[in-house]
Amino acid sequence: MKETNRKAVLTAVLLANFLAAIDVSIVGTAMPTIIGTLGGLPIMSWVFSAFLLASTVTVPIYGKLSDLYGRKIIFMIGAAFIIIGSILCALSGSMVQLIIFRVVQGLGAGGIMAVATTIIGDIFTVEERGKMQGLLSSVWGISAILGPLLGGLMINFLSWQWVFYINVPVGLIAMAVLFTALHENIERKKHSIDYIGSLTLAVSMTSLLLALLSGGAEYAWVSPQILGLFGVAILFLIWFIFNERRVAEPMISFELFKNPTISVASGANFLIGGVLTGLSSYIPSYVQGVLGDSPTMAGMVLMPLSIGWPIASFIGGSRLTTWGYRRTALIGVGGIAIASVLLNFTTIQLGEWYPMVVLFVMGFGMGLCTMAFIVATQTAVSWNQRGIATASLQFIRSLGSAVGVAIMGAVMNAKIISDLMESGVANPLEASNALLDESRRPHLPADLLDKLVNAFDNGLHYVFILLAVFGVLSFVMTLTFPKKQVQVEEREVKRV
Repeated sequence: MKETNRKAVLTAVLLANFLAAIDVSIVGTAMPTIIGTLGGLPIMSWVFSAFLLASTVTVPIYGKLSDLYGRKIIFMIGAAFIIIGSILCALSGSMVQLIIFRVVQGLGAGGIMAVATTIIGDIFTVEERGKMQGLLSSVWGISAILGPLLGGLMINFLSWQWVFYINVPVGLIAMAVLFTALHENIERKKHSIDYIGSLTLAVSMTSLLLALLSGGAEYAWVSPQILGLFGVAILFLIWFIFNERRVAEPMISFELFKNPTISVASGANFLIGGVLTGLSSYIPSYVQGVLGDSPTMAGMVLMPLSIGWPIASFIGGSRLTTWGYRRTALIGVGGIAIASVLLNFTTIQLGEWYPMVVLFVMGFGMGLCTMAFIVATQTAVSWNQRGIATASLQFIRSLGSAVGVAIMGAVMNAKIISDLMESGVANPLEASNALLDESRRPHLPADLLDKLVNAFDNGLHYVFILLAVFGVLSFVMTLTFPKKQVQVEEREVKRV
């Protein structure tokens, strides 16, 4: 068997992680322009939720398939889905089409998320993995910096379609490098893939998100449609839990969560996921809709979040053994909680600088706690459980992102529509689309513009309140993180 080129494989994995990360941040900056072109403000949250849901549910499935057929083929499938989905997204002619094609992108991201960390574990030793994890975290931070900036530049100088086309060359390079550099000696194993668990969880979460997005906008909260969706979500969640307790190899092992380190890390990660995606999804709408800035400036305002993240990852990686997992996590989540509260004091008069300072603190906290939670989880389990433990942590964080952005979108939409109707705006949805369209906004009557800006300001501050609730709750949960960590004996990894 040929020898694996570890540096080349690492490059391919970093490029693929860049794709998975940038598909969230770059689209957030472009959304106001996309809404101005395609319309669909009430369902805009589904552009993010559909991607997150598809990638979330498929992570455990891809992880088990990689045990059966090898990491390379799953990586190639995931990258191919991202490339195809990106092309289709760029060709979308309506918001509904864009949402459908974002599902295709999400299916690819799930494959990359599932095998990237596993590949690193396969080709690097125990001592090297910590540095590699820090490097992977830095890539997410860097891509989050470049995403809003590239998104703003592409919208200003090209078109919104290019925020999707950019994935094509990067994805092809990653596929070519990994295909030629990674050589596996695949040992065939018998596994039972939990299809029923995947299906029931997908139906449950889809029903829940649809109810949250439609409630208060298209239908009343107590309407038969919304209550029916909540009922379906609850029934399929019960079915999912029952199924997971009886199958041989569950998609999510509930036994893992009896470990307090994993249960606390998972709960905090769920809430932090909602905070992170809420910021990347709705801060651009505040900068463009309320402050009246360009897409490029919206990307610049988000940039401090991504600058603080890799800085904290580097510091956290070097100080983790000295500070300990609990202290590092508390410092990080404490920063998130403080920043999420301070965000509520954002005003039009304070302009762009205030949210930029707050977002730097937020990013620094994200970098510290992410590093601490991942390493603590991986050292709390044996080698043969590390894959499913890491996948479960990723799954729960992504689930929190999907649920959080849906709740925030539902609350924001309901508040904006309510305020505009009370102020006598005849067509609230069309007027909102015009506010976010750079070419149409200057032609809006002054009176209508004031009503739209005030409505968006009020609606987005409701989002900021929810961000504070999520942030404070995550800190309270992290206070219960075990002071003493049990480190399971490591198993030496064979060099490839």
